[in-house]
Amino acid sequence: MPENCSHVVFSCFQACGRLITRIPGYQIHCSKTMANTSDHPLYPPDINIPLGYVSNTISLTVLLSSFALATLAIITFTLAILKGLKPTISRPDKILVGWFIFTGSIHFFLEGYFVYHHRTMPRMQDLFGQLWKEYAKADSRYMTIEPFVLIMESITAFAWGPLSYLIAWMIVVKSPYRHPTQMLVSMGQFYGDVLYYGTSMLEEYYHARSYSRPERYYYWGYFIFLNAFWIFIPAWCMYQSYSAMVAVSRLYAGYAGKKTA
Repeated sequence: MPENCSHVVFSCFQACGRLITRIPGYQIHCSKTMANTSDHPLYPPDINIPLGYVSNTISLTVLLSSFALATLAIITFTLAILKGLKPTISRPDKILVGWFIFTGSIHFFLEGYFVYHHRTMPRMQDLFGQLWKEYAKADSRYMTIEPFVLIMESITAFAWGPLSYLIAWMIVVKSPYRHPTQMLVSMGQFYGDVLYYGTSMLEEYYHARSYSRPERYYYWGYFIFLNAFWIFIPAWCMYQSYSAMVAVSRLYAGYAGKKTA
């Protein structure tokens, strides 16, 4: 299942973007795009963008709709595969399979795109590039080759991404390695998100330097809300895996005690 999902996820994002941009009223006029090295919508205004910034040509409605439709397509595809592959899977496990396929797709494709194009990100004009430039209004570090963000996203994309697909498969086949791997990935996601929040917040607290535009919906909507999923869901996954491993340890300890008695 992980292999099947990884083959279609990227095409889901791209296909949804192409579909929506054909809706009347949302045509993209790329010929009007012009590079501007001094005028950008990011904060703080004095940030250095080495290669210059190219403004988005895709409307916010199209960008968000593309992302939402791609997410829906990934989840629908995953549930369809599960229905045929493992119809008896429990509801909690079904939800977690959906989560790990979704988060693996975000990590490997969307965040992997950022890592691969980090040098030229401010000038990227495809769907993924413009999604990142929209998000950068809440965190301009993504446009300035900021070391922490680049390292954190590299680990997330190329470690937690593939491992998330692996966990989804482990859940389906009831692998004994599921919970140790789930604990590892969820802890990595949680820890990375805490550092991501913390570095930005402390920069603002100690140096009065904010990377988010002054409109609060960028900060609370993009920066806080969107990333909060990778705080609460991994925390629950860690608790689940911890409980499962403790139960197995107690069972083994009881068995060993009876054997030596």
